[in-house]
This record gives sequence, C-alpha cells and structure tokens, in this order.
Amino acid sequence: MRNWLMYILAVSLIVLTGCRVEMATELPQKQAAPSGVRIDITGTVLLQGKELIVEGQSNLPEDSIMFAGLKDYGEFESYARVINWQGDESEEYVTESTGVVDEDGNFQIKVERINPESRYKLEVIFNPAIQKPKVQEIYGLRGEDIAPNIGYFDFEYNENTISGMIKVAPIVSISDPNGNGAKWNLTNIPKKSRAVK
Repeated sequence: MRNWLMYILAVSLIVLTGCRVEMATELPQKQAAPSGVRIDITGTVLLQGKELIVEGQSNLPEDSIMFAGLKDYGEFESYARVINWQGDESEEYVTESTGVVDEDGNFQIKVERINPESRYKLEVIFNPAIQKPKVQEIYGLRGEDIAPNIGYFDFEYNENTISGMIKVAPIVSISDPNGNGAKWNLTNIPKKSRAVK
C-alpha cells in the first residue's frame, strides 16, 4: 500500500512540474469610456392614413431640432424584406420634416405619407449642423463632441461629414398588416422594428 501511495505521489509530482503558472506582471489596460456627450433617443411612429406622426423622447436640450425623412423602397420590395431591413431604399428623401425638442426632451414630427400604398424607410436624425448655436456649443458644429453609442453614425451633409444620431422604422403600405392606425417603434438599423400594440 505504501509503495502504491509513493507511486501516485511521484506521478503527481511529475505531472505538476510540467505545468507552470505564469503571473502577469502588468494588468490589462482598462478601456476608457467614450469621450463626449451621450445622446439617447427613443420613440414611435404612428402610421395614420396620409400622415406619419413621430413621437420621441430624448436627453437633448430644449429647442434641439429633430429631422425626419422618408426614403422610398420602390414598388417591388416586399413587406417581409422591408420589415427585416433587406430592401434597397432610394438615396434621396421623398419627403422631409422637422420637429423641436421641448423642455422635457420630448418631440413630435409630422411627416406626409406621400403614397400610402408605398413602402418607405423612415429616418429620424439628430443633425448637429442644423442646430441653433447654443445646441452646437454642446455637441459641436459637426457632432465632434457626441459620444459614440448605439445609433451614432457619420453621414454627408452639405459636402461635409457630420456625426449624429439616427433611429429608423419601416413604413409599410397602408394595406399591409399594421399599415394603418398602428404604432411602430423607432429602432437602430441592426435591430428589427415591429408594430407596438
């Protein structure tokens, strides 16, 4: 029995000497938090006949301007492709509108639904380049002081690259399921938007 115990200890010692543990001499660097001012935007869009009503909440200061525009998917994009972000929308907006943020961070934008039978992509954008000077002082003339987070994106505006925030929603045909009298949530492009009951 004693020989057997010595054998097990010897084998264990040989195995353990082959295993080494190296201690890290330096700790990994902690990633710095994104610099800049964080912007949070949420909301819905009500599909109501020939009008779309965007209602949003944000942490933006009073008098900030929110932009909304529709891009046409064309007559051949299906309902499924549009709500799953697989469709190809037009480059230009077919209609545009703006709204102003109130003292509580809420905003409303009414957008004309040019052809209720068509399908569109709604883009709701905070564009620093169209803001009043007091708002540009916070976020920068081109959005250089906005902290990158969900919804942050770079886009071209008047031949300049601007950093802003975007939310989107599919605008389905009035004859599609939830195409009239339904609210859809505003979301970020990688996530899917669905009708809100």
